[in-house]
Amino acid sequence: MIGDGVEQDAARGRLNYVTQGGDEAGMVKAESALADCYMKGNSVEADTVHAVLWCQRAADGGNAWAIENLPIIRTCNFCGTTPARKHCERCRKVRYSDTTCQAAHWNRKTDLYKGHCRPAAEASQQEAGASTSAQ
Repeated sequence: MIGDGVEQDAARGRLNYVTQGGDEAGMVKAESALADCYMKGNSVEADTVHAVLWCQRAADGGNAWAIENLPIIRTCNFCGTTPARKHCERCRKVRYSDTTCQAAHWNRKTDLYKGHCRPAAEASQQEAGASTSAQ
């Protein structure tokens, strides 16, 4: 997804995209690349909230990939309906259509989500604490 005119700065653990010449087409391409990275967790922590934000911006700019993938990103991870307007506040990796789906997903015994969510949330909190103490 990352192409010409888009620079990735992963040294700081986040992406910083800059377009050559500052043209609109390059900016839209950069926004879609950033959405893809947040969606897949490439060089950043996977975060559906940021993925939706950047994908929406790219879709508004007419990017075909973003227009195609925006409904997929906005799909509820439990029931599969769109739009999923809520997200897990702990890990920010899953989206839900409502609190009923969120509670049902959390309480489902056959799902490994709880085991993935808690460590992700704890790691994020530790990173936040480390950056706060470093300042």
